[in-house]
Amino acid sequence: MTEPTRYSTPPIDLPLDPWLLEGTPVNGCKICMALARERKAALSRKDMTKAYETSREIRNHRHD
Repeated sequence: MTEPTRYSTPPIDLPLDPWLLEGTPVNGCKICMALARERKAALSRKDMTKAYETSREIRNHRHD
């Protein structure tokens, strides 16, 4: 039987799913290009929530 840990341990960093940042903007689409710029800025600030949101918008943007 193991003894419980009685001291603080460092947090566990879990890997993120790479598909969360997938989303290829369509060339010539102003909306896609603006979202891609937002995603790049969010990644440079390490704001992963915003980067995931903009990637989702790029993936879901319709081009009729």
